[in-house]
Amino acid sequence: MAINKLSSGTKRWQVDWTTADSNRRRKRFATKREAEDFWHTTVRSVQGGTYIDPRAATKLTVAKLYEEWIARITSMGANGRKPASPKTADNYRRCYENYVAPRWGQTPIGKVRYDDVAAWIVTLKGRDGQPAGVTTRREVALYFGRLMGHAVKRRLLATNPAKDPLGQTDYVPARVKQREHVYLTMPQLTALAKACGDFELFVMVAGTCGLRWGEITALTYEDLDLGDKPAMAVSKAYSDVGGQLVLGPTKGGESRVVPLPTLVAQRLKGSSGSSSASARVFGGARGSVLRNSTWTRRHYSPAIAELQAAVSNFPRPTFHDLRHTAVSLAISSGANVKVVQRIAGHASATMTLDTYAGLFDHDLHDSAGRLNAALARLGWE
Repeated sequence: MAINKLSSGTKRWQVDWTTADSNRRRKRFATKREAEDFWHTTVRSVQGGTYIDPRAATKLTVAKLYEEWIARITSMGANGRKPASPKTADNYRRCYENYVAPRWGQTPIGKVRYDDVAAWIVTLKGRDGQPAGVTTRREVALYFGRLMGHAVKRRLLATNPAKDPLGQTDYVPARVKQREHVYLTMPQLTALAKACGDFELFVMVAGTCGLRWGEITALTYEDLDLGDKPAMAVSKAYSDVGGQLVLGPTKGGESRVVPLPTLVAQRLKGSSGSSSASARVFGGARGSVLRNSTWTRRHYSPAIAELQAAVSNFPRPTFHDLRHTAVSLAISSGANVKVVQRIAGHASATMTLDTYAGLFDHDLHDSAGRLNAALARLGWE
């Protein structure tokens, strides 16, 4: 690397340097001080391995960056540990095609600016031309931030242009508050299951074992252990990818074993008949895979309507609320948080506590009551 004085021109001071990948670069400055400042900064960055070649960011478009990034996502995942699920990858593709590509596809990544990104998200429109909802704007903003973050990891950009100098994204809408969970009591659960007719056992497994829709519809008889300690192995799930049902890993990508109530296990054993080990435990006509929307419309919603007509205050749970019901029933029966974590399929007990903290509140007083009883038995006053 060197600083040379040229014989002519308004910018007579030239910095000559070689990048870490052995490419020679030159840049001219009007004053020697500017050249020296640039030279010292560049020397440190090249030697420290933090040098960012500004030319790379002017040649690579957002579209090309996306092609590279989605290939990584589908092959090894963002963190390089495991590929994203087909559903996650499909969501990324749809987000890019519907929102990112029209605005940024042909823009060099070096010309993406924070203020422009913020203005784009704030005024984002849906495919129908109407203002996009909060959930959509939040999803697109976070997605685009991850995409530009890949450019930083690749050392194509020094900083993420989707974030301000403090690393903040104040244009991202706050998460929309989700509807309150509905927790059925055991009598309510059994009543709902019976109202679903042929799918009584299906609802009981969902309401006592906490499986997600894609997990319970993917269950096969070889996943069941109906012995002295009945349980089921949950290792796969169906997901809707572009209208097609795809069998893949569970949401967290981890397998788990979920305990089965003995009475539910006995009913499952009775329903197995001569079914092969690879046959699905719960299926539609001619063994087809159940679809949530179709099943809900034909069986679940009518069952709830029937119960609400008979019992005025009967709740209206979604199918996913049966998962919450299973967690609630486990906690009320005295299960510890690690057992509840296993049922819910959460990555950690912390996630379980964060999600269902309110359900554990009664344990605070129950615990104090049990301690008080122990002291009373000892005669302590």
